[in-house]
Parts: sequence; C-alpha cells; structure tokens
Amino acid sequence: MNRREWLKSMSALAVGALAAPSLLAVLEAHAASQASGKTPQFFKPAQYGLIGAVSDIVIPRTDTPGAVDAGVPLFIDQMFEAVYTKEEQTRYLTAMAAFDKAGGKPFMQLDPTQRTALVTRLHNEAVTAPKDSKLAPEADFVLMSKKLAMLGFFLSQPGCTQVLQYDPVPGAWKGDIPLKQAGNGKAWAVETSLKI
Repeated sequence: MNRREWLKSMSALAVGALAAPSLLAVLEAHAASQASGKTPQFFKPAQYGLIGAVSDIVIPRTDTPGAVDAGVPLFIDQMFEAVYTKEEQTRYLTAMAAFDKAGGKPFMQLDPTQRTALVTRLHNEAVTAPKDSKLAPEADFVLMSKKLAMLGFFLSQPGCTQVLQYDPVPGAWKGDIPLKQAGNGKAWAVETSLKI
C-alpha cells in the first residue's frame, strides 16, 4: 500500500467515525417516529400541531400518503429530542414563534387557504434570498421544517415504497442462466493499477 492509498483509507475511516453517531441518531429518530402510540417528547402539544400542519402543506396526502400519514411530525420531534444541539433547538423554537405570528394571528387559527398561502410566500422568500443574506426567522422556520419533513418522509415506509422506486431485493440472483445472459464469458471490468 502506498502513502496516498493509506491517507485515503485513514480519511475515510475518520469521516466514518465522525458521521456514524449522527447517522445512527437519525435512524433511531426515524424508528421511534414509526412506533405506534408514541407521543412528542420535545415539543409542546400546540407546537407539535403547528409542525404537523406545516408538514402537511409541504407533503400533502394525494394518491399517496402525506407527511402526517408517514409520521413526519413525530420524526421531527425525535430529531430535536435526540440529535439537534441546544443552539439549533433554540434557533428553531425562536423561528417557530416568529412564524406563528407572521399571519397576523396564530397559524392554527388561519383557514387552510391562508395557511398554504403563508407557507408558500415564506418558502419563496427563503429560496430566492441571496445566499449570504440572513433569512427572516419565519422564512427560516419554513425552510428548516421543509428539509426535516422531506427527510422524515423519504425515510418512512410510504415514502420509500410508494413514492420512490423500490425493489426489496435488487439484483436478484439467478443460479442457472445461459452464458449469453451472463456477459458471454467476459469478466467484469475492474479498476486496475499497474505498478512499475
């Protein structure tokens, strides 16, 4: 093994060691959100309801289940309980409070059309803002909630199996096939290096 290969291996090992706990926490949050009978641990009931309403606007129920059907609000709750730092928790809660006032009255008191219009307007503000500018807290809340809703939804069973392409056993093994179907006797191309 040469020095360059060793450095690549050690870098990959270091990144894996740092990323593994975070990835494990995300997967644990997802598993907890799928358990039946679970109640929110981090958010108060009113906050939890607001997150559910925003998640439902981001990924509504159509011919496939929506975010609420997939357990996204509980996933977001578990993420804040188990993964996010105190600073990130404070940022989200502050942004949520600003968002709740952005419609002139509490978000849950708005009618469904007003809710959708508010979320859409704030989302558009967030995505069209210059990269280096600081977002208004209410727009920041919508963007953070959207990212979490999409992560939770596409980790859920409905998101993986009904929206994404799903093959439970990719690359099925066929034990006895004609040689023509197996590359006609040719080996698979592999990366090689010539050592001089």
